[in-house]
Amino acid sequence: MRRGILATRDELIGLRKKIACKPFAAIYNTLHNRCGLILESSPVSEDKWRSMWEQGSGAAALLAARTTQGRILDLLIAHHVEPNPAFRDRAVEELKNLVRWTTWTDPSHGDLSADLCTAEAATAAVIALDWLWEDLTRADRLRVLQALRKKAVIPYRRAVAKRAWWYTCYHYWNAVVNSGCGLACLALSDEDPRAEEAYNLARKGLSNFFDALGVEGGWDEGIGHWGYAMRYVLLLGEATSRLLDDQRILHRRGMDSTGKFPVYFTPNGRTASFGDSPTVPLYGTFYLLAKHFGAREVLWWLDTYAFHRDVSTAGWSAAGLALLFRPAESPVITDVRLKPVKVFNEIGWAATADRWPRPGLYVAAKAADLAANNSRRNMNSIQVQLDGEMLLRDLDIREYATNLSSEFYQVQARAHNTVVVAERDHRIDAQGSIVEAQSGKNFRWIACDAHIACGENVRFIRHVVMIVDPEDQTGKMLIVLDELANAVGERIDQFWHTHGRLQMKARAKSGVISGRRTNLHFALASTVKTKVSTQSHGLNHNQTDNVICVTAGNATRAMFASVFAPKKIAGKVTFGRNRAGSAVLQAGGYTVCFKRRKNRLHLDKITQKQ
Repeated sequence: MRRGILATRDELIGLRKKIACKPFAAIYNTLHNRCGLILESSPVSEDKWRSMWEQGSGAAALLAARTTQGRILDLLIAHHVEPNPAFRDRAVEELKNLVRWTTWTDPSHGDLSADLCTAEAATAAVIALDWLWEDLTRADRLRVLQALRKKAVIPYRRAVAKRAWWYTCYHYWNAVVNSGCGLACLALSDEDPRAEEAYNLARKGLSNFFDALGVEGGWDEGIGHWGYAMRYVLLLGEATSRLLDDQRILHRRGMDSTGKFPVYFTPNGRTASFGDSPTVPLYGTFYLLAKHFGAREVLWWLDTYAFHRDVSTAGWSAAGLALLFRPAESPVITDVRLKPVKVFNEIGWAATADRWPRPGLYVAAKAADLAANNSRRNMNSIQVQLDGEMLLRDLDIREYATNLSSEFYQVQARAHNTVVVAERDHRIDAQGSIVEAQSGKNFRWIACDAHIACGENVRFIRHVVMIVDPEDQTGKMLIVLDELANAVGERIDQFWHTHGRLQMKARAKSGVISGRRTNLHFALASTVKTKVSTQSHGLNHNQTDNVICVTAGNATRAMFASVFAPKKIAGKVTFGRNRAGSAVLQAGGYTVCFKRRKNRLHLDKITQKQ
């Protein structure tokens, strides 16, 4: 077996030199606390995850394998930094339990012979074997090797031979299964021809993932699935670099820039993703992006947000791998330069903020391919964060999935901050795009084209204009201007979703969204007659979805202005257009002028009343 997959034992012991310096002392403290909690918890076992599965818990085996992997890696890294037989012995116990599992596939994944669980378990077992080699008896080592062959290498080869769907798809399953199983096969490939063949198959299959990773490094499945996929791709890339002196994985297209993607869509350490896994992937593995590409943004992001929260006994290794992979020579970065408006054109996502790296006012927007894996019917949807709190949110599929019997959620686009025409859902074959993205001394502007999302006969352009103070760049106001043109007159509905408390004056078409820490004031206007109402819907996890609903009758052309601000909006919002189709909006002492060019509005100028 090839040794030193992610680190040799000497390299692990050498981590002792790191923990006296910032930020390694804090990282190690987090690691040590987690390992202490692990010792107080019961080991992971097949009996436990089988029981959870029988009680209806999906992905029970997958989560058990993930927790086993995280525990083993963290316990062994901590043990090598400061020798602790209890940490080592518990890692051995977790490994032996994993080896005794009858299968490394999750029963929720049907008849697949290899799946996400296989990848997680194989990675755990092979790294554990590497780092525990001298501590295990020969019989124990052989049992682990046999388990890797019978429960990972052979099932993986069988799955590829049967044309398992994940092998040729592009999305996160491809990356995780091929990378996780590929890593284990690589380690065994020096002595086992079957493992060598499986490793080569994994490299070939992984090309489908890289074909979808563009030069910008964005990922259309969202931040959570990006994190899952990229974590395993980086682990395999590091292993191939170390064991084979092969850096091709690390230097595939997009790998040098992909670290910026989660930074732009986790403002103030909170997710603003549009996929169905809206987690913040603060995994220690991503320090490899700083190690290999000098990604200062990733270094700052992880240093700032990864190790200032409670530890748990479940999940992947974060602190342990952070201690291993964070470049020792890189100083702690307290500030980082990010673009006021950042567009990932290849996936149709955009982010804008008043000031980075800790924005007061932040907006994420999506105008993308709705056929992308794990995509929602949320064309031209936006999310708004104020002072670190998400006050306009794009609902996670898990939040409203149990309410699909509700009439409101039958049309899934209604669950997002967007527009619906004739009560039709957004078309899955729509391919939206970000058509404008500009910033100036006193503004940020994004324009999103929905393509045919609302119907072949409908054109829906959404303009997102953030007004900022020209001196200190503080966000003053957010204006969302929706322009719609329809070949036939049809009903138009606009929705704004929040978990905050909603207070509205229906006649004035204005109100306030009250979050836990801050308030977002709003006022609405339009060029057609509208009815404004509010609704509330219970979600999973004891959450409530409070919705502002704006409805217009049959219209062929309409413009809707939605104004949001941290402070109460003085006076009424007035909104008009001239014969040339240009538009002028006045709100809270600001006048925003748009001119029509090439069948859509363009931001012309913003003035403030003195």
